[in-house]
Amino acid sequence: MVKHTVMRVTYRYLSGRPLDGRTGYLYLKRGAGRLAGWQRQAYRIGVPAAAGVVTAFPDQSLTTASSVAVVAVWRGRRRIVRRRFHAAYIAPTLAAITPPLGLQTGVQLHVDPSLGNLTPRLAKPLSPAEERMRLWYGEHVEPVVRWLPEHLQRGLWALQRKARPVTSKLEVFRRPAPEYGPRIELTIDSPYLTREQRQLVSSIIGSKIPVADLVESWDQVGPKVRARWTVRKRPPALVGHDQVVERLPKLAEWEFYIGQGAGDTPVVISLHDDSPHIAASAGSGAGKSVLAQLLAVQVLARGGRVTILDRKGSHRWAVGLPGVDYCTRPAQMHDALIRKAQKADERNTLALHEPEDWDPGERELVICEELNATIGQLTNFWAEVREKSDPKRSPAIAALADLLFMGRSAKVNVFAIAQMLTARAIGGPEARENFGIRFLARYTTNNWKMLVPEAAMPRSSRTLGRWQVVIGGRATEVQVAYLTVKQARALACPRSPETSQVEALSRPAGDFLTLREAVDAGVLPWTHAAAKKRLQRKVGRVPQPRGRRGTADLYAHADLAAWAESDNKAEAAA
Repeated sequence: MVKHTVMRVTYRYLSGRPLDGRTGYLYLKRGAGRLAGWQRQAYRIGVPAAAGVVTAFPDQSLTTASSVAVVAVWRGRRRIVRRRFHAAYIAPTLAAITPPLGLQTGVQLHVDPSLGNLTPRLAKPLSPAEERMRLWYGEHVEPVVRWLPEHLQRGLWALQRKARPVTSKLEVFRRPAPEYGPRIELTIDSPYLTREQRQLVSSIIGSKIPVADLVESWDQVGPKVRARWTVRKRPPALVGHDQVVERLPKLAEWEFYIGQGAGDTPVVISLHDDSPHIAASAGSGAGKSVLAQLLAVQVLARGGRVTILDRKGSHRWAVGLPGVDYCTRPAQMHDALIRKAQKADERNTLALHEPEDWDPGERELVICEELNATIGQLTNFWAEVREKSDPKRSPAIAALADLLFMGRSAKVNVFAIAQMLTARAIGGPEARENFGIRFLARYTTNNWKMLVPEAAMPRSSRTLGRWQVVIGGRATEVQVAYLTVKQARALACPRSPETSQVEALSRPAGDFLTLREAVDAGVLPWTHAAAKKRLQRKVGRVPQPRGRRGTADLYAHADLAAWAESDNKAEAAA
């Protein structure tokens, strides 16, 4: 009996099992004990073996023992930190979650210590002597200690760079792994949680683990419920001219590059697929004019036209550029909106008799800066100039409303900018619904709920140029590309910047002519109406505008002559 007992205890000692034979103590996991079975086995065999080596080789063992002691102290310190971390965050959170769910066991919580500033929050304030000691250690001891590991790491990086041509060919065999980064993971041994229970768990996690701006996801497929909270990926801090130049040639005529999103992915909006009109609502200094400049530059670079209604002069970069109608006075804004509405109506009328893919001509963008104040100025202007027989409502405001209801076929797009894009500022709630693409920055809760109540509201960023673009109820964070005045003018007028000022022409049939002047001078062999129709339908080698005189486009004499000649050759060939 004694023989069997000794053998049984010896087996338990060497295998890492409890000596008294208790169950529930696993070999690979901790189980009911503080250590896993393999850890107990390592201690039971390693400590006597180490003592024997020290006895047999005392000199060599002293150095080894010192190294082991350093490692043990380091591991012990890490264990103390982990225990404090568990006691501060994990244990209280589990104690708050399990009772409402009706579970005493079966809830596992993992929290990354590197998440946010959870670990630094546990540090106690240092005394002045401790601060001086830590400063001395960082200046004199730490550089010596870190010298060898840093140089080894640099050597490893250099080796990886040299081996990259070979290792890159092996990446096709590597399975993609999810890149979560620092996270909170919760596993519950329950097949389903109701919406109220998920909201309760989320509220407890947010209260007990103070990390802001996390992305929450739930997976209830299978026998267990799994939840994960990860750090929201952010766009880059700065996007500029290089990214715009790289992306612009790759876009279709109706697509516009906005900037870079999370993970440095490009963000592109479509005036054909998403919405023909755009709205931007943000506080002062958020970068509304920078966003408008980026859109206008892309329209001009493709040969389109831009009309800017700007009382405060935020777009001085566009002054004198070909294809830009800059309106700073209420009278100019009034006339410009009426002209644009008439042109859009003309295009829609022509589109009724044309094929589905008919192109009405160059794209026209109307930028309405500070719409809250602009609507008031247009109303006051009309009250001053209207006659008794005129309608009470301003024709310019009515024209703006008509533009918002125009379809994609007109290719006349409105970009409305306001600090608070209320229904009154845009002409009613039905008019505001025509803005399918909405930009928001430095928003309040009321502003978000007013404009995009269907989308979940992320935390507002104070970073300059950081916007939320909402399309179809989905919000995407984007860092809008910034262009200097010189860069914007160079991109907007790639043809001939020297033709930006074309006023005071000496003679009607000079180097630059309007369409009517070209017809009157005999440069074009058609009537003015026929020339406009050919221009809209892009018949022949249609000339590009080189500037403006008043509200009329100016064309180069040589371009007009080449247009007429190409049309004559086409008719002769037919």
